[in-house]
Parts: sequence; C-alpha cells; structure tokens
Amino acid sequence: MRLRFASVDVAGMRRIGERLDRRLGARAPEPSGPPVTIGACTASWIDVAGTPSDRVILYFHGGAFICETPRVHRWLLAQFCGGAQARGFLVAYRLAPEHPFPAAVDDCLAAYRYLLDSGIASHRIIVAGDSAGGNLALVTLQSARDAGLPLPAAAVAISAVTDATFSGDSMQRNDGLDPLFTRASVARLARYYVPEGRAAHPSLSPLLGNLAGLPPTLLIVGSSELLLDDAVRYAARATGVTLDVWHDMPHVFVAFSELAESREAIDRICRYMSAHFGDSEPARLEPAA
Repeated sequence: MRLRFASVDVAGMRRIGERLDRRLGARAPEPSGPPVTIGACTASWIDVAGTPSDRVILYFHGGAFICETPRVHRWLLAQFCGGAQARGFLVAYRLAPEHPFPAAVDDCLAAYRYLLDSGIASHRIIVAGDSAGGNLALVTLQSARDAGLPLPAAAVAISAVTDATFSGDSMQRNDGLDPLFTRASVARLARYYVPEGRAAHPSLSPLLGNLAGLPPTLLIVGSSELLLDDAVRYAARATGVTLDVWHDMPHVFVAFSELAESREAIDRICRYMSAHFGDSEPARLEPAA
C-alpha cells in the first residue's frame, strides 16, 4: 500500500477507494431511506434493529478529503450504532479538489445544525469520524462552540489529522513504519485540500485552534502511524480527552474487520459512546471571542 500511495493522484486515490469499498464493505447495510439533502451535501441514515431513535452518531468519513468509501463506512457506522444503541447519520460532504476548503467544513457544521433543527437534543448526539473525517469531527466541535450552538455529548476521532502543517515528530519517526503512507505521499495528497500558506488555520489544523470548552473526546490511533503525534499532542493540549494508542496498528485499523484488534477497538468505542450519551442538556456556550 505504501508503494501504491507513493505517487497516487486524485483519480488514483479514488480508484483505490472503490476497490477497497467493494472488498471491505461487502456486508454493509443499505441506508434507511433516500439521502437527506442538507444545503450543498447529502447524508444517509443508518438504522440497526432495536436501537432507539433519540440517540444519533453523526459520522464524517475518511478519504484524504478527496474520496469516499460509502460501503466501508456504512458497515463501520452500523457497528457503532448496534453497540452504542443509536442511529447513524453518515455525511457525504463535498470533496476536494472540485470543492475546495472550506466546503467540507461548512457541510459538516450544516449537518450538525440539521440534527439540532430536527429536534434532536445536543446531548443525544456524538460526533465521530476517521482520518480526514476525524479532522472534520474535531473542527466541527470548535465551529459549533464558536457559533454558540449547544455542543454534542462527546466526540470520537480515529486516526485523525489534527495538524495540517505535519509538524509532529512521528511524521519523521514513523516514516517507513506506517504500512500505508509515507511523509511524501501525505504531503502530496494534502495539497488537494489544504490551500497554500493556510495549513495552520484552525479549521484545517484543529490542534492549533482554541480547545477550551469542548466535550469529552476519545482519540484512537495506531503506534506505527505517521499521524500518531497528531493524536498525542491534541490529547496533551485539550482537557477531557482519552487517548487510546494501539500497538503497531495501521491507519484506521478499526475499519479492517479481519483484524481481531478491530473488533476490540469497536467494542471499546461503543462502550465510550454509551457512557457519554447524556441524560440532561448541557449549558449553551456563548460564541468564542
């Protein structure tokens, strides 16, 4: 996979995504009903039999901001929904480079607003995502806080990009150890989404933003990932963060169902979500200065 990603472009990344989606997403459930239109993007409900309708996992998929694997992410989200007893809401945010930053950021905040406007209480929502989607989940927390919206009960970010400047030590330390990416391939893919000279913007690098007043957050990451220190440094800066580092696991290993560690991590995430779905609504925060 490192060799495949070494010189991949947008079209190549999307072809790889399509192949992975067919292979890893064969057991994915179908969405519950037609897509929901939210402004410029769409989202799909994922329902698992026997789960309550007043708990929602708002999920942002990974894919380097440029591609998506809907079957893989429907399968993964269904695992979380069954274990945490909640409905899933999978957002198909607009992809770069056709839709440049901040289109994806705007879509994800719009999806959160949609759930609130639909009458779902904020303390019954958990925001989650993996890789690029983990970045968007953490950015959405800051955006919602700054807009004065009631914040979700918690967040879960799997192998999240938190620093688009890629200044973490693990970008060098794990170069050659990460099973999927090299430092060069990450930089090549990032240029399709990150505008030149703006990598430190908080909506691209949530690590560098204001981390005050955010809800409890679980960070899942593999020890061999280039992005390891993205999670480690975020946990060191923010309060209420649980950091869960998995030995020698690859990027977004949770989605690789053939790994025993995937099932264990899914169970752990589900327990975390179940414990944090709130019974009372938190206080509304004023917009940050």
